[in-house]
Amino acid sequence: MTTSSSSKSPVRSRSLTSVNAVDFHSRDDGTVKDRLIRAADEEITARGINAVQMEVVAKIAGVSRATAFRQLGSVSEMLVQVALLRARRHVLQVEAIMAAKTGVFAKIEAALVYTAQELPSDPSISALIAQHSATVHDPRVHQVAVDAMGPVLVEGQQSGEVRTDIEIDEMVDFLVEQTYLAAEEIDRSEDEVIRRFRHFIIPGLAASNGFSGERISRTMEVQVAVGAALDALNNLADQLRHGKP
Repeated sequence: MTTSSSSKSPVRSRSLTSVNAVDFHSRDDGTVKDRLIRAADEEITARGINAVQMEVVAKIAGVSRATAFRQLGSVSEMLVQVALLRARRHVLQVEAIMAAKTGVFAKIEAALVYTAQELPSDPSISALIAQHSATVHDPRVHQVAVDAMGPVLVEGQQSGEVRTDIEIDEMVDFLVEQTYLAAEEIDRSEDEVIRRFRHFIIPGLAASNGFSGERISRTMEVQVAVGAALDALNNLADQLRHGKP
């Protein structure tokens, strides 16, 4: 079983050894490849994904066309690298959203709502999702997802909320698949994403304590309602303390 010493510690994936570490981190170490990926990111933002050309990206990065192809391989691979760069930026937002939630499943639910609504709006990531069968098990995609969801799943295993008979890697793969499916749905509303999560995803991840997925979902709904009520009471108390009507 994959373990982690804290919620901030990286979770090591089974795929780490098969992919260059530069693909996993959003650090800017000034390498030629990094410059090319950033240049491609800027060009896509300015002109759109269909207009991007390796020659133009190479010029922006200050290298030759031959060097650009040697570093990135192809235009399609360049687009994948830009999508991964942007996905890591989304990971930071997902981590902030989950940090504001209490309970493992509330965290994962909030993350899926965000990704279902935001990822399809990014043309690079949308193109990556469209290559479902080719990218859903890509080790680079997998590691980005492990970085985002691994610590939360480990926390859930340690608290007894998440099952321990399945490896973290497998659960992350499952969540990536569900993220792709949610992002491709016509109805990506918050209510629909939550419905799918509570009826189909929670039962697949929850520890087996004799409780059905429906009971877990209802318990979660009660917890959310209680949390909202407590927030409202705290706000009211603050207003009364400051003499506001």
